[in-house]
Amino acid sequence: MKVVKAENLTILYDGQRAVEDVTFELDDGETLLLLGPNGAGKTTLLRTIAAFHREYTGKLEVFGRKPEEAKELISYVPQSHVLNERVPLTALEVVAMGGIYRKGFIHFKIPKEILQKAEEALGFVGLAHVKDKLFRELSGGQKQRVLLARALVSDPKLLLLDEPLSALDPSARVEVANVLGKIKRESGITMIITTHDVNPLIDLGDKVMLLNRRLIAFGTPDEVLQDTIIKSVYGPLAKAVKIEDRLYCIIGDTHIHGGGGR
Repeated sequence: MKVVKAENLTILYDGQRAVEDVTFELDDGETLLLLGPNGAGKTTLLRTIAAFHREYTGKLEVFGRKPEEAKELISYVPQSHVLNERVPLTALEVVAMGGIYRKGFIHFKIPKEILQKAEEALGFVGLAHVKDKLFRELSGGQKQRVLLARALVSDPKLLLLDEPLSALDPSARVEVANVLGKIKRESGITMIITTHDVNPLIDLGDKVMLLNRRLIAFGTPDEVLQDTIIKSVYGPLAKAVKIEDRLYCIIGDTHIHGGGGR
């Protein structure tokens, strides 16, 4: 069974076609890097797979079901967290929220088993030592790793990450990318990661999708990240370079085509 299967998928947003005629399949344990300029429809596609957005035509299956029927198997980490930092939540409490919401508990009755799983998840992302610190006092990279731990605490089979490295300084990007690598190696969770900069994540990608409202290319990194393909989206200055068998992309984020996607 495919983890995600889309056939001729067209997603409508505010009455407009945000993503058109996308067909692809993702196998268990694979990581898909979803690449494209601003307005390409990356977030819209991710939210549709997560069942937050349901206005589409064509076929979309997650674990052989409609997305809304597979929600218990999916964790979604948005680009911007929506936590009210005026509420004095500790890192451990934020992580536990991932289990609380899934189980339907209210905040002041966190079961011991969920707290234990939250501690284990914090340890997994290398932050056991900050469990009692307030979330708002953490660095940007630490906050992102806490949010990853929160996504993991419910034991998802599919992890959807929207720009997990954005707005982080270089050292924090490395920390978060390392955690994503650990998730891939040790948990085998299928992941879809949207990104503007594919370079820090290229070693994780089994597949790459280049999206610009339409599917431009889908395949292995070597198949997709070629000069002729990326120039068609990012313009003549974009290029792919191999250095000692490692692929790098110089793309920027130029709006070659009109927007409309999200």
